[in-house]
Amino acid sequence: MSHVVKVQNISKKYLIQHNVQEGYSTLKDAISNQIKKIIKRLRHPFKMVQQSKHTTEEFWALQDISFTINEGDRVGIIGRNGAGKSTLLKILSRISEPSSGSIKIRGRIACLLEVGTGFHPELTGRENIFLNGAILGMKYREIKDKFDEIVAFSGVEQFLDTPMKRFSSGMHARLGFGIAAHLDSDLLIVDEVLAVGDAQFQAKCLKKMNELGASGRTILFVSHDVGSVLTLCNKGLYLEKGHLKAQGLIDHCVNSYMSDCRLKSLHWEGDEGDEHIRFTHASLSQEQDTREYFYQHESATLTIDYEVLKNAPQLIIVVSVWNQRNQGLAYTHTGLDIQNFSRYTQTGKHRLSFQINGNLFHEGEYAVKIECLLHGIKHIITDQISLKYNVFASQKNTTFGHLSNQQGISLGNQWLLNTRSR
Repeated sequence: MSHVVKVQNISKKYLIQHNVQEGYSTLKDAISNQIKKIIKRLRHPFKMVQQSKHTTEEFWALQDISFTINEGDRVGIIGRNGAGKSTLLKILSRISEPSSGSIKIRGRIACLLEVGTGFHPELTGRENIFLNGAILGMKYREIKDKFDEIVAFSGVEQFLDTPMKRFSSGMHARLGFGIAAHLDSDLLIVDEVLAVGDAQFQAKCLKKMNELGASGRTILFVSHDVGSVLTLCNKGLYLEKGHLKAQGLIDHCVNSYMSDCRLKSLHWEGDEGDEHIRFTHASLSQEQDTREYFYQHESATLTIDYEVLKNAPQLIIVVSVWNQRNQGLAYTHTGLDIQNFSRYTQTGKHRLSFQINGNLFHEGEYAVKIECLLHGIKHIITDQISLKYNVFASQKNTTFGHLSNQQGISLGNQWLLNTRSR
């Protein structure tokens, strides 16, 4: 498989100047100080006027980055703000030069980095389609042949003869993406600019990029929306403070990114409880993986370690699932397992495992909360133990299943979780 992009040891350095003696906060202050300097020089023409002292600081936006992108790869570039993602795209788009290293790109590039890039505000939408297409390397005949497709995709038919300065940021983004997506390029580069569009247009763009990827086009996509990256991309680059921290399969890169950002929210270690019971561990995991997130329809296992210090027949452990709006979706508790209930309350160390049925959850962020109480007496634990996790759409086609009476946590008259004790 041939390389479309080959990057070897590129770095990008910026020089930041600091004014040690003076720090102007407004234009008025700057003009006032300059006038004072001129007056002093006129009054004392032979006296040396003290000059402002400046210091220069080196800032490395990228350091020693190397990777290759093959034909047909859909690469998601992820990382926190300031990680160097946009700087890397500007270098790959040949907008700026690296301070060191080499880049080899084969074929035509189409890029969409910022809203309004390549558009002239005084020209109409129609005129800007031809202007922007020419900037991206399209020939006049090519633009004319695809003009109707670009307009239909961007949905700006009504405003074609309106100056671009009257377009909203969303209209800029739609038209810009429409032009870039219909250019017969070998490499399509898209920055976070899609975030200004509405949800319907974002879905439309992702569908179009999926179609382009399926046809063999190579795509570089920067986004903070992990769900979109997982849906579109098969490869990834994870940048952290200018360094390439992870690369390869997109699952691996997203897992590294979320592990750093979420501080392993799928795991809890501590010591919570009272004189009856102490909880020491809780975790969520997939049956065949160690990712920090879940795909739809994947089953997960909740594991809880605790020790019963004093025999208490009224002791009940409750597990519940909540969404982002803090709405309870489902729950279960050990009291429902009548046959084994006495085992959960015996003195000694225990491990409980709950199987979570992934068929019940759509994309989004959820929390599993663990509570403990002495039934009819008091609550021992309420919100001290909470595990947060994300559910993303799978790239594979899946089907929804029906719940059975054997499937765990209580949801009306149905179950969501299975429970077992060590």
